[in-house]
Amino acid sequence: MIKTILITGTIGMIVGFGGTLMSLFGGGTLLMEYLEFVVMLALFFIMLIGAYWFVMVNPSREGKEPTTEKSLGT
Repeated sequence: MIKTILITGTIGMIVGFGGTLMSLFGGGTLLMEYLEFVVMLALFFIMLIGAYWFVMVNPSREGKEPTTEKSLGT
């Protein structure tokens, strides 16, 4: 679970910080506005995928080998 948060959080922070820098120092050209839109759209998809990953990945099974009947002693 913490791995999911760290990966998506890091990517989201980098993309969000880049979008903030473009908004502050990018000027007002139409091309820069389109670029900011694409970056914020990427941030949205990162958050969407991160939320899906957070909910769907079972933290108790992450990184563990599946158990078989032989390993259970039956």
